[in-house]
Amino acid sequence: MKSLLLWVICAVPLAAQTPLMLNHILDAVERNYPPLLATFAERDIADAEVLQSLGRFDFVIGAQADSDRFGFYPNQRVTIGFDQAFSTLGASAYGGYRVSDGSFAPYAGALDTRSLGEWRGGVKVPLFRNREIDDRRGNLQKARIGQRIADLTIDQQRLVIRQLAARRYWDWAAAGQRLRVARDILRVALERDQALREASELGQIPAIEVTENQRQILQRRSQLVEAERGIQQAAIDLSLFYRDNTGRPILAVNDQLPLVLPQTETLTDARVQEDTVTALSRRPEIERLTQQKEQARVDTRLAANERKPAIDLSLGFTAEGGDGTVRRGPNEVKASLRFELPLQRRAATGKLQAAEAKLNQTAQRERFARDQVEAEVRDAASAVRAAHNRARLVKDEVQVALELADAERERFRLGDSNLFTVNLREQAAVDAELREVSAVNDYLRALTVYEQVTARLLINP
Repeated sequence: MKSLLLWVICAVPLAAQTPLMLNHILDAVERNYPPLLATFAERDIADAEVLQSLGRFDFVIGAQADSDRFGFYPNQRVTIGFDQAFSTLGASAYGGYRVSDGSFAPYAGALDTRSLGEWRGGVKVPLFRNREIDDRRGNLQKARIGQRIADLTIDQQRLVIRQLAARRYWDWAAAGQRLRVARDILRVALERDQALREASELGQIPAIEVTENQRQILQRRSQLVEAERGIQQAAIDLSLFYRDNTGRPILAVNDQLPLVLPQTETLTDARVQEDTVTALSRRPEIERLTQQKEQARVDTRLAANERKPAIDLSLGFTAEGGDGTVRRGPNEVKASLRFELPLQRRAATGKLQAAEAKLNQTAQRERFARDQVEAEVRDAASAVRAAHNRARLVKDEVQVALELADAERERFRLGDSNLFTVNLREQAAVDAELREVSAVNDYLRALTVYEQVTARLLINP
């Protein structure tokens, strides 16, 4: 069975007034439907969060000037430096230059430099905590996962919106078929009216038959007005999704209606099985939960990292230049090893427990979401099959009702029936045709839901 989205009614630009296809509606939705365009902001927000996380790796420069003018040790100092964090091994580097002039207290000798100042630089490398992951890298990983979640949020909205657009399209197409039926049955009564008047004037039939036909004409005109209102309403509803390149709604006209609705087809078990697999792999809400699990895993790694002892190795150098009485240098290499560990580690343990609980919670939600998707596919497939069977039965009913109406008209022509009975047969045929239109429309709506729950509406037709 061909996919609903691959069924083409044949469409060209609006000015040609030719049949409008579903693909055209869905393309207009993708380009110009405001609620979907608003959803695209989710990706912009996620991109901004990634940029914000990358900002924690920015190259930072700083400068400071100090002056003591009226104390016992007048002096002035200028310091310029930079810091750079890396995404590898949690390492960071620093460097800078400082120069001072004046007199300094003996206990503040570290502030004094030689005449050409002091250059410094070094690196800091974590040996245990923050080596595999730290807040900077963890937040960046979660932000990048957030980009994928944003895309999935957009796809989830796209599925719902496309399904609504397709339903509105088929409602409009079905309203066009109801209008056709109303016009056809009115035309039959109008064509018969002149013949009845002539027969009545010749005395071949009583005048009441002409009056009965006039009653039918009025009734069928009323049905036509109702059908015209139905298609106007359907076109207005469709215009919310059918928009031009400036985003303004387009009101589809009757000349764009498809000539017929597509034939109904059932779903095979093999097709349903294949589509179930597709749904489990493509439904945005399942993949979204999978990505949320990845974010929870990052939180778990961050919490486990905080439970580790901090052992940081720092290596640096300083170089003094010029003259002066500074008792250090002129070149020095410095190293330090720092250790830190909260004995209870309650904060880190609490974070780890919360992260593991959230991970388990998300896993259970993902499991249920998979079960729910499978149930939705089975239910939608059942609805499609039932709608197909009903449409097939009503189609047979229409064939029988039309044959009865033709036979009754022939009997009336031969004088074996009356116009009242003919009208009853014709009305029964009209009711059957309208039920067939409704049955096919129900099938197309059910098929649209099936295309939604199997995520096939995400595939561009």
